[in-house]
Amino acid sequence: MLPFISSLIRKKEFQDFAGVCRGIYRVIDGVNQPQLIKDNLIDQFKQEKQISTLNVQRETLKKVDQQQQQSIQQQNNKLDQQNKDQNQRKSIEQDQQSNDQQSQIPSPSPINKQFTENKVPQTAIGRVYEFGSLGVSLATNAMKTMVTQKNISFRQALVSEENASILAKGLCKMRGAPLKLAQALSIQEDEVIPKHIRQAFEQARQNADIMPQKQLEKMLKQELGSDWMSKFKEFELKPFAAASIGQVHEAITTQGKRVAVKIQYPGVKEAIDSDLNNLKRLMEYTNLFPKTMFLDKLIANTRKELHEECDYKIEAAKQINYRKLFGNQPEFAIPEVFNDLSTTRILTAEYLYGDTIDFAAENYPQHLRNEIGRRVMSLTLQELFKFRTMQTDPNPSNFYFDRNNNKLILLDFGAVHEYTKPFMDNYIGVIYAAIIQDRKECLQRSVDLGFLTGEESIRMKEAHVDSIICVGEPFRYQGEFDFGEQQMTKKIYELMPVMLKYRMRPPPPEIYSLHRKLSGAYLMNMRLKTKVNCRDIFMNLYEQYIKLQ
Repeated sequence: MLPFISSLIRKKEFQDFAGVCRGIYRVIDGVNQPQLIKDNLIDQFKQEKQISTLNVQRETLKKVDQQQQQSIQQQNNKLDQQNKDQNQRKSIEQDQQSNDQQSQIPSPSPINKQFTENKVPQTAIGRVYEFGSLGVSLATNAMKTMVTQKNISFRQALVSEENASILAKGLCKMRGAPLKLAQALSIQEDEVIPKHIRQAFEQARQNADIMPQKQLEKMLKQELGSDWMSKFKEFELKPFAAASIGQVHEAITTQGKRVAVKIQYPGVKEAIDSDLNNLKRLMEYTNLFPKTMFLDKLIANTRKELHEECDYKIEAAKQINYRKLFGNQPEFAIPEVFNDLSTTRILTAEYLYGDTIDFAAENYPQHLRNEIGRRVMSLTLQELFKFRTMQTDPNPSNFYFDRNNNKLILLDFGAVHEYTKPFMDNYIGVIYAAIIQDRKECLQRSVDLGFLTGEESIRMKEAHVDSIICVGEPFRYQGEFDFGEQQMTKKIYELMPVMLKYRMRPPPPEIYSLHRKLSGAYLMNMRLKTKVNCRDIFMNLYEQYIKLQ
């Protein structure tokens, strides 16, 4: 039997050890039970056949399942492609619609502003004389008004519309500190300053007189040297803008760069203190402002700002810093400073083109106006709660929109202020309290900030908190807040008489500049009649602010 077993081992089907064992078992067992071997072989064949059938079925099901999965994936891909095509068509249609709307926007008229040319009074005696002349003119005209109109007081005559026009012309001629203060007062409420006086201040701010060419060239020689013209390929002697402390000219550098050259009026820096003192006397003489306006504090704050703003090297540094802060955000554009063409009284920067806010308000479609408004609000809140550094001059002429490159252009960085973290902790707290309408927190934060002493009457405290909650309305509103239909201004006007009457202390120094900008941001949105989701902008920054605590 062993030779027979050896022959089996050599067979191919018994090469492995398991096969050898099975072969030995079958041979030994088959000697006595040949029928069992047969039956086992038949059963094994059936079992293998069943297994083979199951495997075939499994493979068939697997193929069917794969086909179904492929079919489903193809359908999903088809739906995705259809959605993608639909979104692309929608995007193209929106872009086309936007382009069509933009193509319908007329081109702005060429700047052809007519300025009044007046020599800037430089000496202290000359400026005192101008203030004296202005005061005499106001008093003389008031007396005439009292003669022609019965039952009118001297103060009423002093603040008449005709005197408002005389005051505006006088400020335009003086420029410098008087015009700067008028700029700050032009955004006050009617309850604080009569509407026609405020409009006169606004007119003065928009229409400052310019220097005669002789005075202009003297400033250029003094600051850039007698060969100043050699530093430019072209220089336009007629300015395209005039403000409180300087006028702006267009020029082209020797390298072919188009630039804006801001030139300070002579004598305004040296006359800041005397001008403000004389202006204070004039304001007190006319009794134009209520005592709770705290004119002393307003003038003191203006004095500090002006001394810094009259140094254009400081402004250049601030502008360079702003390019670092916002330069990586594609929504904004800030002109590059040319240090080699800048001094303490001349600031030369890149000339950027864009449409004015007034032009946008009159000619832009709603979605573009909304976008400008959103960027103004985003800028304002980032300045406060992200960088604690704010450009606080809300003059609309400091903002232009470049629709070709889709950028909001930011200009004029003389009035940039920085704020401490403790102050901003309380300020963001009071805004958040206004959003959730936590009156107790609003009141406590106001005391911490220095708005209130805490000893005010209940009526004053209630009015103050009401005003905060009112101002916080755009940040509380769910969705797009409609600045064109807002009622904040009306509500604040109703509260102003109470606050002016019962106010016990002036606002903290930081608030003069901060609220000037915040009010300006609101007013620009009102002018543009925008719809902006201010809540989302604030809450995103608020969450980031809290995480950094």
